[in-house]
Amino acid sequence: MTYKVLLSHLFTRTITVLSVIERAKLWMATRPNVSACWLLATALIGCEARPGTRRAIPNYDDFTGRLVQLSADQNGDGRIDQWTYLDGNRPLRGEADTDNDGRVDRWEYFDERAALTLIGSSSLGDGVEDTWTRPSATADGEMQVTRSRMRDRRPDRHEYFRGDVLVRAEEDTNGDGRIDKWERYEGASLREAAFDTTFTRGRADRRVRYDAQGQSVVETDPDGDGQFVRVQGERVSPSRTPGAFE
Repeated sequence: MTYKVLLSHLFTRTITVLSVIERAKLWMATRPNVSACWLLATALIGCEARPGTRRAIPNYDDFTGRLVQLSADQNGDGRIDQWTYLDGNRPLRGEADTDNDGRVDRWEYFDERAALTLIGSSSLGDGVEDTWTRPSATADGEMQVTRSRMRDRRPDRHEYFRGDVLVRAEEDTNGDGRIDKWERYEGASLREAAFDTTFTRGRADRRVRYDAQGQSVVETDPDGDGQFVRVQGERVSPSRTPGAFE
């Protein structure tokens, strides 16, 4: 069984209304006595909603006067399809309807330095956020994708990629918040699936290994000492692996 996922499309562009903020910041750097909010207002002069334009539309807090939202029609079809939520000139999160069906299908989250830290998406394109991708690699050079298999916004599966190729995954199969399943891939093909059948130890006591032809070997660690022994006569197909048992 081979797995391949294209991650690169998630990073091709961030919420583009943020470019307004970046222009304002650059301008402010040469004019330190001018307030950031005034700069943003200047950058957004004439931002009345007009069909067919890509101009950002600002929204301000009624009490504080601080900028709280920028919205824009990025594809010029006359409908707002991108929103950025802010605290003054600092972006907090962004939303976008990338397929123009009227439902948000992309979410972006920013840290206190306005750096993009997480990209959310909807696996079914129905407006339900159930997948999150980190735009920065881990210390091991892997890209992490987290999924909510039940689509209830509770992460229960973590996948790690090198490029667009899946190399390993961790999963909470029973929803108790603890990882109890581990998968290892080579060349995007499943090579090993390991399970904590007690759901409490946090380490595997049963595993299934696959060769290049998809033939399997089942092993168990009954004593929990890390020493696995082969279970004679038992086979598990790659398509059955998520369940663990025959």
